[in-house]
Amino acid sequence: MNFDVIIIGGGPSGSTAAATLSQKGRRAVVLEKERFPRYHIGESLIPFCYFPLERTGVLGRIQASGFPKKYAVQFVSSKGKLSQPFYFTQYRDHPSSQTWQVPRGEFDAILLDNARRLGATVYEETAAGDFIVDDGKVVGVRGTDKSGSPLEFRPR
Repeated sequence: MNFDVIIIGGGPSGSTAAATLSQKGRRAVVLEKERFPRYHIGESLIPFCYFPLERTGVLGRIQASGFPKKYAVQFVSSKGKLSQPFYFTQYRDHPSSQTWQVPRGEFDAILLDNARRLGATVYEETAAGDFIVDDGKVVGVRGTDKSGSPLEFRPR
């Protein structure tokens, strides 16, 4: 199969890139070395995450997820002193002023599934390896699947 772009890693950035490219009619392939959902440290989203979630069509799923809602943030100095709370609605009266504390494994799986739904091809348990170089130019990526079999991916 021909691809326009190879994306290495299916985390939030890779999944969002694949979703966005797929929405624009590009054929994206994602190489992810693990099987999702996979363990990953949790994440506290910021308000402006709302907009890429909305653009890629996954916002409704996040809103319905049951993830704990977050309306503010507070910082702690290295000496243990708390800052004043930073309430998001004080600075922007918009639905993006409410965000979430997400379990990364679940959040990442939602984003990767969304990329698939939009047309990206996803290879889980496929590790990216060396670049394929031809005449001094990178023309693809070598990888291996979970059984150790070699694979090659070459975008257009």
